[in-house]
Amino acid sequence: MSSAAPLPALEGIEEFLSRVEFFAPFSQAERARIAAIAELVHLPAGRHVYQIGDPAYTFYVLVEGTILFSLSVGLRQATAGQIIGHGEVFGWAAVVEPGQPRNGAAIATAQCTAVAIDGAALIALGDADHSLGYKLMRGLNKIITGTLMAFAAG
Repeated sequence: MSSAAPLPALEGIEEFLSRVEFFAPFSQAERARIAAIAELVHLPAGRHVYQIGDPAYTFYVLVEGTILFSLSVGLRQATAGQIIGHGEVFGWAAVVEPGQPRNGAAIATAQCTAVAIDGAALIALGDADHSLGYKLMRGLNKIITGTLMAFAAG
């Protein structure tokens, strides 16, 4: 879990991202460009952030609260999901191919605040700035590989 502290009311998204492990390799300027395509969202406890089959448009960074993530591939679904805590990212399918059906589900298990980042806009930033894009793909590779390994392990 990341050491990112909850986002104070007056702190900006870019400042928060600077303390999130996933965004540590990014420069201040790169994080500022990412923050410009992001917004804070509030998710009430019990709300489905997304469900299996929903189109993937948004990539998230959890500021506070907890999210239960479960993954499904074909007929196999993880029975015990992964708990996402503050400073962790989820919804990575939106940055792999925006609009594709999600193969996982995320539900807020408590009142949550998250940074919501437009997946297509983030991909466009990476296309325009290959250094940013490379850092993004390296980070996503770590997450996707870790998620699939945990899923395979049962």
